[in-house]
Amino acid sequence: MSLVPPIITVMEKACKNASKSLIRDFGELEKLQISKKDMNDFVSSADIKASKSIAYSLSKDKPDFLQIDEETYQSSDIEKLNQDKPLFIIDPLDGTLNFMHGIPFFAVSIGLVVRKEIIAGAIYNPILNEFFWAHKGSGAWLNGTRIRVSNRRHLEDCMIATGFQIKHQDSLPSYFKELQVIGSKTGIRRLGSAAMDLAYVANGKFDGFWEHNLKIWDIAAGIILVKEAGGVVLNEKGKNFDLSTDLSLIASNPSIYEELIKNL
Repeated sequence: MSLVPPIITVMEKACKNASKSLIRDFGELEKLQISKKDMNDFVSSADIKASKSIAYSLSKDKPDFLQIDEETYQSSDIEKLNQDKPLFIIDPLDGTLNFMHGIPFFAVSIGLVVRKEIIAGAIYNPILNEFFWAHKGSGAWLNGTRIRVSNRRHLEDCMIATGFQIKHQDSLPSYFKELQVIGSKTGIRRLGSAAMDLAYVANGKFDGFWEHNLKIWDIAAGIILVKEAGGVVLNEKGKNFDLSTDLSLIASNPSIYEELIKNL
């Protein structure tokens, strides 16, 4: 096993501390107090508790680092990407709807950005006990085992993950056209957590992933996982993904990304 970088230990502690309450609440879903936040986008009391736990843990261990958290995000926070201080990008519960419906495919996700470059990421599914991490130059790991993207070379042999959000009604027609094209060539899965989808690309379970209208907290940790696992992460134009401007992401192993982009 690789020597775990100290910052990963900090991020792992934050993930797992927050997950204690998520595990409890997942087992007692009927006791959760749910409030509507946006169309088809809910935030649970579990989400808020996890957010507060992560903020406290990271602030205690790294008080000089900045934070962007989905639950407390304000439009001015995006300017933190332009500052020199290290920045944690946090999704305390990616896959909230899965969580609310008792589906164990969700995760706590924390990315670390320095001068607009993602240098570390941690994704933890507490129900499946899968802790993924990556650090620039240290590879990608799952529970102490090195992981790598798949080596499948042809789209027809692959399994591709995707996602879409009903609240973005205007983009659904074009997305469904993409779904039809890709679906005519290979298997597709839509599992409801972009963070876990990217972790599974890094682990070789999925061969690729694409989605539009993404937020930085959905993907910051997953991007470096895929890259450190030997994969490719691009925008919809086939260019390097820019965390501060791009909303559409394509990730895959190095063999199929050109074919995947060509069909989107």
